[in-house]
Amino acid sequence: MTPLSTREGDLEPTEIETTVPPDETPATHCPYCGRPFPTEQLSTLHIGDVHQTEWTGTEHEAYEDVYQTESDELFIYHLKVIAALVFVFFGFSYVYVFVWI
Repeated sequence: MTPLSTREGDLEPTEIETTVPPDETPATHCPYCGRPFPTEQLSTLHIGDVHQTEWTGTEHEAYEDVYQTESDELFIYHLKVIAALVFVFFGFSYVYVFVWI
């Protein structure tokens, strides 16, 4: 698995201004740049994508696990979207055939 890389012209991660609403507390912060994250998984993905030169072996393993889990969830989401589109397409086709013809 290769992590996502930043594209040319993108802001560096440390240049992105992040603020936490006053009534919320972040679940974790990046140990390298201090950026706040609402979940541990997002922090792990950030470390794997941005701080690859500094990360430890345990962070690498955690990144691989979280990356795989997120990839699986995204695949399931894509299957659901395709199924919904197919359902809508055939629904309109049946309505056209039986109602307008």
